[in-house]
Amino acid sequence: MRRVVAAVLLAIFPLLLYAQDRDPLASPECDAARAELEQALNDPATGRSRPNDRLARAREKAAAVCLGGTDGKRERTGAPEPVQVVPPPLTRPASLPEPAPARAPLVIPRPMAITTCDPAGCWDSEGRRLNIMGPLLIGPQGLCSVQGGMVSCP
Repeated sequence: MRRVVAAVLLAIFPLLLYAQDRDPLASPECDAARAELEQALNDPATGRSRPNDRLARAREKAAAVCLGGTDGKRERTGAPEPVQVVPPPLTRPASLPEPAPARAPLVIPRPMAITTCDPAGCWDSEGRRLNIMGPLLIGPQGLCSVQGGMVSCP
């Protein structure tokens, strides 16, 4: 079993050495292109304020050879293409939506005080008659709740 594993590893090892891409910056072609660019930059006839055709050609060649592109553009290796975000077109609505109608204010009924009572019912502070039906008070709208001397009717 060990011999099989060793044989597989020995067969794969040379493939791994050649499977790696070589670095274009470490190539002899890149060294030659950089040397040519250095010569063009250090040439007294080429001033830094006025580059000539030789310097432009040397720059293009160095970029193409050292950065891996053949047309002067750098090739992307392994990275996804950049995402181009396009903003949405500006549009205005044809008309604004109508505002929602205002809601009626919330009315919370306040409890009324019981002013006077007789054997048939009571009167509240609003002047309404509340009839007694057993232990309960009944108002014009229905059953009332009594808490102490205060009454709350619907």
